[in-house]
Amino acid sequence: MQIADFPDLPAVLRNAVVRALSAQHEGRLFEADRLYQQMARRKPLHPLLAHTIAGFLLLKGDLLGAWPLFERRLDLPYYTHRPFEKLSQPVWTGDPIPNERLLIFADLGLGDTILAARFLPWVRQRVGAFSMQVKRGTVPFWRRLFPDAEISALGDPLPDCDWRINLFSLPAVYGAQPQNMPLPPYVDVDEDERARWRDRLGGGFKVGLSWQGNPDHVRDFERSIPLDKFIPILRDKDLHRNDVRFFSLQVDHGRDQLHESLTDIAVEDLAAEIMENNDPLNSSAALVAELDLVIAVDSALANLAGAMDGPFWLPTYKIPDWRWTTFPDLDADNPRPSSWYSSARIYRCGERGKWEPVIEEMRSDLVALTTAR
Repeated sequence: MQIADFPDLPAVLRNAVVRALSAQHEGRLFEADRLYQQMARRKPLHPLLAHTIAGFLLLKGDLLGAWPLFERRLDLPYYTHRPFEKLSQPVWTGDPIPNERLLIFADLGLGDTILAARFLPWVRQRVGAFSMQVKRGTVPFWRRLFPDAEISALGDPLPDCDWRINLFSLPAVYGAQPQNMPLPPYVDVDEDERARWRDRLGGGFKVGLSWQGNPDHVRDFERSIPLDKFIPILRDKDLHRNDVRFFSLQVDHGRDQLHESLTDIAVEDLAAEIMENNDPLNSSAALVAELDLVIAVDSALANLAGAMDGPFWLPTYKIPDWRWTTFPDLDADNPRPSSWYSSARIYRCGERGKWEPVIEEMRSDLVALTTAR
């Protein structure tokens, strides 16, 4: 969702959102906080403003304050045109419904679906049964994790239900906050698939790389990192002496860089093998479980690594998304650990597009890690 998608938004509000987001992304958090507070006083509060303010409250660590505003996203055209929103069944409020069926609709991207999946065991305890619609191509993965649920793909006919809810409304009805957060790991691995990868990968210190996220994301220009930026790591002699091996975790966007930039560097492209059984998410999870370290930019793969709670490094922009770190003191130089993904080690880029210091810090840390083992 971008500001340009809302031509009805008055220019004064449009400019206020742009100023607040710019201050937030550049680390001027006190200024951003002031601007968001000014916007929050407007009545009625436009749903785009409410959604944007909610993101900043999550970044501050004020989860309980964020959820009611985050729910205002459901008033945006992105949601209101969907058949799911036109169902007559009531929206579930989190109360026990032991004899009834709940329909869950994965309303955001795959990374958000993986993040919110931590609440599904809680849901299963409170409902008689549940159905869930998820991104096409990931249905087998979710069926394996929740064999007692009815899983179908987005765009398929909506299953019968007694109640309904959007998947990313579960944190709100749960009342999620740092003190009660369901913690990783919450993604189980297919052991047969894991054994296949164990035999395939062999020895050495195995590092999985993911450098490209969704190119359509509004912040992709500062989330994804060109693969050639990683060359100081990939060509490091100490790492080669330490038997460090690199594997590409890209299955779609970004693979072209692998063959354009690194023809003389041994980064194994696993895309064909990940896609082999037409269950790439399941295969990726089993692969991640067999790696000694994952280095991934902000993406669905990063959320998967975080959900599995394994060793995971995230090179990211100066003010990361709220799922990776928080700033309760509004001090851009004093981030706090994530309540969502505690195993993620965050490497922040101090200046947009200047990835060299981040790459050097990771290179040095990786040399130290593999030398000490």
